[in-house]
Amino acid sequence: MKKKILSSLLIIVLILPVTVFAQDLNLNSKQPADPNLKNKMESNIVAKVNEENITSKELAQKASTNQLLMKINQIDQQFLQTLTSTESGKKVLKEYQKQQLDNLINNILLQQKAENVGITLSQKEKEQLYQQQKKRILKNNNLNQEKYLSILKNQGYKNEKEYKQQFLKNPQLKVNKLIEEKVVSNVNVTSSEIKQFYEKNKEQFTKDDKTQALEKVKPQIEELLKQQKRNKKISQYVKNIREKAEIKKNI
Repeated sequence: MKKKILSSLLIIVLILPVTVFAQDLNLNSKQPADPNLKNKMESNIVAKVNEENITSKELAQKASTNQLLMKINQIDQQFLQTLTSTESGKKVLKEYQKQQLDNLINNILLQQKAENVGITLSQKEKEQLYQQQKKRILKNNNLNQEKYLSILKNQGYKNEKEYKQQFLKNPQLKVNKLIEEKVVSNVNVTSSEIKQFYEKNKEQFTKDDKTQALEKVKPQIEELLKQQKRNKKISQYVKNIREKAEIKKNI
């Protein structure tokens, strides 16, 4: 029974999502109450990537551990107690932290690559990206303009312009452009691949003994296969960068 519980814990820890708005605006972020702890987090180096340091503070922000534990507490308080008070539970949290560190390292490598190859964003691209971001936030969190501005104000932003300026400084925007232009720009799915997937997975498109026609589900299959190809190419691209990088981890 204990193994089953910990297996469930591991699944929750590794795949539990954080709401888009909380991630974008750090609605649930918590700063250490103890100034000495805060200073220690800022100075403690957990990894070095091509001479660029990663601090425990940056890792904590990436892992969003406090938010994660809050989510688990909402699901099952017994799970939370097991996770935080047993050796097996602490091991799960440690593995989660290591996974998040690897993700952070990959991100930094991509940011460095984007700078090295000279990726830039035009003013038009920046405006499009911000409007897409804003639209996604409003839709996913069922907000109108008034509520959106109110939350920005509660987060300490003077106005939307200030938040927009901070959003556009995010190096991830250049990383996304790097990926689109240099990694997945030539990803295509052929009709043959779509048909082959359909024939091998007909049960996925069958309900009440009726199988949906290929033409009806073709867009769905095409998008799925395209995403699989994109993920594979991105993984290989990051793997190649990591092989050439100098990476030192301290945890």
